[in-house]
Amino acid sequence: MIAALLKFQAGSRATSAHFILEVVGIALCAFAFGCAGPQKTKTEAAPSPVTVEAKQQQMSKLPAPDNEQVQQAIKRIFKDSVTVDGSQQPSFIAGDFNGDLSQDLAVIVKPSSGSLSDINEESPRWMIRDPFHSTEPTAPPLRVAENEILLAIIHGFGAEGWRDPQATQTYLLKNAVGSGLGVQAGKEFMAANTGKTLPRLHGDLISEVIRGTAGYLYFAGPTYSWYDPKTFKGESEVRVVHGRPPATKP
Repeated sequence: MIAALLKFQAGSRATSAHFILEVVGIALCAFAFGCAGPQKTKTEAAPSPVTVEAKQQQMSKLPAPDNEQVQQAIKRIFKDSVTVDGSQQPSFIAGDFNGDLSQDLAVIVKPSSGSLSDINEESPRWMIRDPFHSTEPTAPPLRVAENEILLAIIHGFGAEGWRDPQATQTYLLKNAVGSGLGVQAGKEFMAANTGKTLPRLHGDLISEVIRGTAGYLYFAGPTYSWYDPKTFKGESEVRVVHGRPPATKP
């Protein structure tokens, strides 16, 4: 029995010694990692957001569109379905018409010979609209007629605006070509017409004389509308039905 007790004590001492060594090892490891300090993950600083003023300055530095660039943009969107109508001057203008701080392009165009089926296809790559008529959800889709003169508006993308290959959102407007095509800055327009009943503007306006009336085309959210300073009495409430563009009345 004495021998067994001595053996147990010896085993206990060995176990205790082993336990002590483990504790000391753990403590040394913890000390070593503690001295080294927490590992720092290298992360790149997030770029500071570009301010509205900076984007406006970017647009102001863009060169004026030239005929070759405009031809390329129309070709990119419409392929051979339409051509630029150079019978009117100017036949194209640039501005931020939808107010997203990216330069847009408005071009007077006409259907190419034999291309009406492409322009009026069931799911075209552009939106055919008439600024003088409301877009009712139940109304049949608008169609372009032969020899009809149209206004194509290409919305810009990013710093390069309408020149960017990713700039593809395009409106094709019927009954929207008159004379004296020009750009009216939205802020200047608002300042010059303080106190008057005005439409809800998103960006710049397109000034024209259409059907003998001087007025403005402006982006009204899902479409473009016509503003006649002499007859405008305010906008009706817009609504969306089954994902179709809401009705708007210029």
